[in-house]
Amino acid sequence: MLLGLLFISPVVFCYFLLIKAFDRYEPEPLWLLTLMFFWGALGATLTAIIGNGIGEAALSWALNAPSQAELVQMSTASFVAPLVEESTKGFGLLFLWGLSAVWLREVDGPLDGAIYGGVVGLGFTLTEDILYVGSATAKGGLVGFTAVFVLRTILAGLGHATFTAMTGVGIGLAVDSKSWLMKLVAVVGGWSAAVGLHFLHNFLVTFLLADGVGLILKLLVFWTFDALFFLLLLVLALRDRAIVLRGLVDEVGRLLHPLEFDRTISHWMLVPLWNTFTLLSSPAGYFAARRKQLALVEVAFLKHRRRRGDSGAGLDSDERKLRERIAELNARGVFVGAR
Repeated sequence: MLLGLLFISPVVFCYFLLIKAFDRYEPEPLWLLTLMFFWGALGATLTAIIGNGIGEAALSWALNAPSQAELVQMSTASFVAPLVEESTKGFGLLFLWGLSAVWLREVDGPLDGAIYGGVVGLGFTLTEDILYVGSATAKGGLVGFTAVFVLRTILAGLGHATFTAMTGVGIGLAVDSKSWLMKLVAVVGGWSAAVGLHFLHNFLVTFLLADGVGLILKLLVFWTFDALFFLLLLVLALRDRAIVLRGLVDEVGRLLHPLEFDRTISHWMLVPLWNTFTLLSSPAGYFAARRKQLALVEVAFLKHRRRRGDSGAGLDSDERKLRERIAELNARGVFVGAR
């Protein structure tokens, strides 16, 4: 298990960086991403172990077979695990949604939900893969370790992230909805999509593609899920760009210069490190320019929240403080990028 931790953790961290790369305009705080990661790694995993155990016992009784029987194990993996695991992972996202609604204000839409859902899934992957690798190593030594590590973590390590991201997208859509009925439909729909993808994945693996001939097809299924997941992240990132464009276009000449507007809403923002290198040439330095850029983006998202029906003294106070901060940075000559 220690060997698994040493090898699996760097791979999972690389997956985290891939997912985080799409979080360009309003990046989620690292401490909150870390908290959600550990929910997936500890809270969701431990409760899922209990839930899967109960489901396995129920299937064993219903099928009148020992719990270790192949049919019981395969049925548990296909029909119990998707329901239990997506529910335990999704509970953390529901808790985050509640915190965001009353305090944090960090879940602003489907991209945020997908990012948090993916991170919860990565935490679950870390613990689950360590357990599987530890078991395989105990039975098969180095060969067992290598086979499970390569197949589960290297080639198919984004599975849980792609599943739970669907629940996150549902919660993000619920945040953007004005109707409580639509909020409920979005959350249940997102969770159902997560369970459905998880079921399809497990059913293919356990019942249809269990032999060696099906390995390539199995991996193609995994990679198709991964490709669709990253395509979804790209589409949602472009949606965030549209929110920023709409929120800042009428602020040009007041809060920001046309050049600052063009850089902030540029499609190049989606290219990793492009924004970093652009801001390095800012007159007041990178950090001051980034603070101003983030404040401008926050103004755009506050205006988006007003359009979807949010209101209140807290929202007014937040926007006033952001505008004062930007005005102070403008007075100091802070500019987003080179003039």
